[in-house]
Amino acid sequence: MRTGTLTILRILSVALLLLLPLVVTALLRDAGHVPNEAVAEAKAALEQYKVLHPEDSARTLAVVDFSRPSFLKRMVLIDLKTGRRSTYRVAHGKNSGTILARSFSNVPESNMSSLGLYRVCIPYQGDHGLALRLDGLDSLQNSNAGMRDIVLHSADYVSIPYILMNLFTLSGPRIGRSNGCFVVSREDVDPVVRKLAGGGFIYAWGGEAE
Repeated sequence: MRTGTLTILRILSVALLLLLPLVVTALLRDAGHVPNEAVAEAKAALEQYKVLHPEDSARTLAVVDFSRPSFLKRMVLIDLKTGRRSTYRVAHGKNSGTILARSFSNVPESNMSSLGLYRVCIPYQGDHGLALRLDGLDSLQNSNAGMRDIVLHSADYVSIPYILMNLFTLSGPRIGRSNGCFVVSREDVDPVVRKLAGGGFIYAWGGEAE
């Protein structure tokens, strides 16, 4: 490796070390945010579904804003009775993008995230521990969710340490990526599953990427 390149890498390393406390503080304080437009679209899609399926109760709606970078909390769970909200980090498919998800697909083995409305099915114990099966409700965007084994599960790569590791290896500040599943942190999976099981829906929103 050339001397100039080594010097640049050393400067970057020192800069990152100096900024580390600020970065960690910012990540810990991130309250999460999903735009009103995304929430409105999610609620409209859910209402359309309920008209056709009045027998299905809707208790909780999760809205995922894939237009936000993955190091931020970009999934909001909304209690449809009380309006109470909670936010979480969530991973996207590895072929959808690195820090941002820009491409989406309903094609099997695409390893991309899919947009649209999902109905949450029963919890189960899988290869990644506690998880939720999902039923894609959009014939154009996510109808192959079952065939693709798109579920909600947890992984170690959704964490602040993983974000910092990627930052120091110059891969960019991001969490890990999935094969298209919605992936939350190990710490968050229990409350997320508890809130979504039994009347939960997920709406994946891509912003301008849609």
